[in-house]
Formats: sequence, C-alpha cells, structure tokens
Amino acid sequence: MPEPTKDKSNWEKRLLGDEWLDWNDENTDASIQEGKRTFLILSLIIIAGFILLALLFWYLILPRIASFGYAWTVTISGILILLAVFLILWYILLFITVISGKQYLIVCLTQRNRLLFALLPLAARLASSLGISRDRLSHSFIMVSNTLVKPGNGPGPVLVLFPRCLKKEIKEKAKEISSSFPQVITNTAPGGGVARRIIRETSPRAIIAIACERDLISGIQDVAPRIPVIGIPNNRPEGPCKDTEIDLESLSSALKLFCATGPRPPLA
Repeated sequence: MPEPTKDKSNWEKRLLGDEWLDWNDENTDASIQEGKRTFLILSLIIIAGFILLALLFWYLILPRIASFGYAWTVTISGILILLAVFLILWYILLFITVISGKQYLIVCLTQRNRLLFALLPLAARLASSLGISRDRLSHSFIMVSNTLVKPGNGPGPVLVLFPRCLKKEIKEKAKEISSSFPQVITNTAPGGGVARRIIRETSPRAIIAIACERDLISGIQDVAPRIPVIGIPNNRPEGPCKDTEIDLESLSSALKLFCATGPRPPLA
C-alpha cells in the first residue's frame, strides 16, 4: 500500500534533530506523562540486583578468602556490607526526597551525585526489556531530576532555553511569562551544540530547558554537575521537531523556584 501523501509531506517539511533521526511516525508518543515511579522502581530493581550479586560473589569466594586468614574474611565482608548499606540508605533518601519534595541529606542527593546518572543507562536497558520506551523512561528520570534541583544562588541570570520547534504562539506566551521575572533571559537553541555555546556566553546561575526528552537527558547530563537545571519536556502532537507544545504552568513553577523566595513550588 503506498505511503499517504500527507505523511510524506510532513516528513519532507520537518527538520529533524540528531536525536530523532530514527523517527518513523510510529515509534514515539505525542504526549508522555510518565511519573517518577517508573524510574524509581527500575532503580530499586537494579540496586537490589547489585546487592544480590555482591552477596553471591561473597558466598562464592568466602572459602578461598578464609584460607588467607580471619582478617581477610572480616575485611572483605565488611566492605561488601558497607557497600550494601550505603546503596540501601541512598535509595531510601532518594525515594523520600522525590516523594515528599523535601530535601533530605541534600549533599547525597544533589544532581552532582554521579550515582543517579550512573543508574540511567542501566535503567534504560531494563526498561527496554520490559517494553518501556526510551522516551517514557527519560520523562520519568527528568521528573525525578527536577525534584532534586536546588535554586541557584550564585551570580548570573536564569536562562530559559526554547527549542526551535516550539509552536509560535506558545513561545510568545512563554517569553511573556519569563519576562515578568527579574534576571531572566531567553534564547532559542536549535541543537545541543548551540545550547552549550549559549550557556558558555551567558554563564547562568540556573537553567530552564524546554525540549524533547532525548535532548533534555543529554543536556542535563552535561550541565547538571555544574549548574541547576530544570527540564520541561514538550508535547509533540504532530511528531518531533514540528509545532511542539509545553505546559506553561510548569514553566511558571520553574521560574518561581529560581527567581522567587519562599516555599518551594511544586514541579509537575
């Protein structure tokens, strides 16, 4: 059956970003509303798997270690127990923080913590085996990451990055909302390379990035260790990279977090 003319026309007029070169109009959702629970559950499975593997490793090598003496047995056992306890406590604090929105032991749960990002590729593989799409998992991870963001207190503006594919009327409203907050600058980044250049030139104290889940994951991993980042995934009623939309209330909440004092506003 020949390909519909409308779909072909949409494809030809669409300038796809690098992250969407595999798009075929069937492997993506127009609007993803994946909650934090997805990433949290997959992370729990991965951490539990690590602990079980460590226990199996300890069980298998214990007789050989014991042959070297009691001190070796105690040392290796202690290291494995401490590692297991650390992972369990870390996950409990992560779970409580994400669910409650309160920053418990923020030193361990800041986005500078590499463990959170180390879990992402492992969670992606597990999600794929369970039939959970890359974009759904990424959306869930972004929701978790947003919960852990602290307001940037250093010098510099708050930078709002728009994608080039955002629908014109929505972008105008978003710019109007952004202009009502002090020390906020807006810019449009057609890709990750341009976004990084804008960040270098503006030296922002915090970033609000609007993009698809794929671009946001890449950007958060690059920038979050240095600068607080809130990611707002877009909706794609016509597919990626063309007339995308966002929830303006999410943008307003992110701006209030970075620009206003008082209680932390909820982030969707």
